[in-house]
Amino acid sequence: MKLLPFFLIAAGVLVMLQPRTKRWQSRMNHYFRGNEKRVKQRANTFFLLGLAFVLAGFAYLFRMAA
Repeated sequence: MKLLPFFLIAAGVLVMLQPRTKRWQSRMNHYFRGNEKRVKQRANTFFLLGLAFVLAGFAYLFRMAA
């Protein structure tokens, strides 16, 4: 239970950085057939999901400290 907040923060950062990789972008371009709007929308979704993980990790850390 003590490692869960750090795992959530690390997973969140990883998910937030995932859309910036060339491999991810090329796969999404191929999947959406070059529709940049959809690729950007998916990247924003990943960013928000990662942010939620990071915030949940900090909430757990705060709860453990209090």
